[in-house]
Amino acid sequence: MKAKLSPRAALVVIAAIFILPLVTAWLMYTGVIEFRPGATRNLGQLVEPPRPIAWEGVRPGGTKAFTTDEFAGHWLVVHVVANPCEDACMEAIAGLRQVHRAAGRNQSRIRVALLHDGREGDRLQGLYDAFYLLESPGGELWRMLESVAGGAQPAAHARGGSYLVDPLGNIMMFYAPGADPNDLSRDLKRLLTWSKLDDQA
Repeated sequence: MKAKLSPRAALVVIAAIFILPLVTAWLMYTGVIEFRPGATRNLGQLVEPPRPIAWEGVRPGGTKAFTTDEFAGHWLVVHVVANPCEDACMEAIAGLRQVHRAAGRNQSRIRVALLHDGREGDRLQGLYDAFYLLESPGGELWRMLESVAGGAQPAAHARGGSYLVDPLGNIMMFYAPGADPNDLSRDLKRLLTWSKLDDQA
């Protein structure tokens, strides 16, 4: 013989099914219940804590006129161009072009900047219309990115690496030289799907 719930008990059970997840989520959000996943799904190296990117002294490194204000409110990939930019370097840049193209209708939410030291500027010019070429004559941005690379992966060197900057201007992820551009593409796809940080133009 099966026990039957009274209408009042059934109502309490139904209410609990709907309310308990909301209460649990609120307690986790406020920090009363602390939960941190053991592993993350990102493929790049997380920069912890995220570092605000410094634009002081940075200027356009090609014929395209722009200011770094154009990066605000967008997901930004900064790639540090190796010097000399040989086959592996050009392959990495071609991979970034594919990352941007693969974003499809979300391309307008992404900016891709190539930081070079001035000696490779002519070679980089015209490779892809969506690229922004940057120079940092005083070296401030170079030094900052080198320190981020060292913190994220001690064996890595900044030149040839890529950095993912969020729409608030924080360096949040690092991709070591030689990293598969598909890793960056997958991370970006997840961020573009779930994030509300950018203006989603």
